[in-house]
Amino acid sequence: MRVFVSEYVCGGAWPQKQLETSLAREGRAMLAALTEDIARVPGCEVVTTWDARLGPCPLRDCEVRIVDTASDELSLFRELIRDSDAVWVIAPETNGELLKRALQVQLVNDTEPPRSSPRRFLGASDRAILLTSDKLPLATWLQERGISTPETLPFNPADRQAVRWPEPTVIKRRDGAGSQDMFLVRDGFDLWNARHELGRLNEPETFIQQTYISGRALSVALLISEDGSVLEVFPVAEQHLSDDGHFKYQGGRIPAEISPEATLAVQQLAERACRAIPGLTGYVGCDLVLPDALPPEPILIEINPRLTSSYLGYRQLTDDNIPARLLDANTQPLRWKSNPVTFTV
Repeated sequence: MRVFVSEYVCGGAWPQKQLETSLAREGRAMLAALTEDIARVPGCEVVTTWDARLGPCPLRDCEVRIVDTASDELSLFRELIRDSDAVWVIAPETNGELLKRALQVQLVNDTEPPRSSPRRFLGASDRAILLTSDKLPLATWLQERGISTPETLPFNPADRQAVRWPEPTVIKRRDGAGSQDMFLVRDGFDLWNARHELGRLNEPETFIQQTYISGRALSVALLISEDGSVLEVFPVAEQHLSDDGHFKYQGGRIPAEISPEATLAVQQLAERACRAIPGLTGYVGCDLVLPDALPPEPILIEINPRLTSSYLGYRQLTDDNIPARLLDANTQPLRWKSNPVTFTV
């Protein structure tokens, strides 16, 4: 099986001049880990792309195609889809990039000559990506299905008359990824600063405000097969976030230091949320908070329909091959080590 792994930022699709961003740092780490793991799956060969602006490619055990420009990457992306049996995309939801990539795979399958078996897209359906990528309708969808999630409203930096709930509040992108453009608003100065910073982006329709929940920042990854059955619910991970009000992701610890009862509640909530999204398949990451307030019932913050940075910790917590479990549902369930691991990005 020839598997094409495409990482949007480091793979050459990033259109901006500045590449050394948090998205690039996390993307590079995920790309290196995933290509290495898939290459170890018997019968799999891996091909990927690499942005020439990043210098020599550090990836091993895979075929690497060097990309000079974003336009070159797009044509190469389509070519490698055609030449592969399966496609695994790592891309931010921002500006619909993950959705655009998924639709490209679908387009190639629809327009290319028939094959004995269609190319597999190792990710969610276009509708599932569309819903989970936009945090405003996602919050409504989850609330209507009885899944605990923060109150979520639109936020326009230029609208000074909008009704606010009492601080503290989190302001962030509707389609953000990698702690992009996030602000904790605790007072008038914080609100002024958020309006000032976001107003410069001139994108008034792309932000939301959510009630801030004080507590433990957690995440859970799941593997979901193409028929919608949940193959794995991973151990709960604790997220290490910056304390500067911007929630920058800095790595984590797996498993999180929480009670067995809380662990089960977090895993069950994540699984319920994923089952509530039709077409949500592949590797999925859920971000949650375990509140400080009693009773500490977990609250779902968002769903990421793609590989997340916690993969770097999970692969250290098992001697088994995580992608093999998704590529072949007959692979034995993952076995987790008893000692915790910590990781940084």
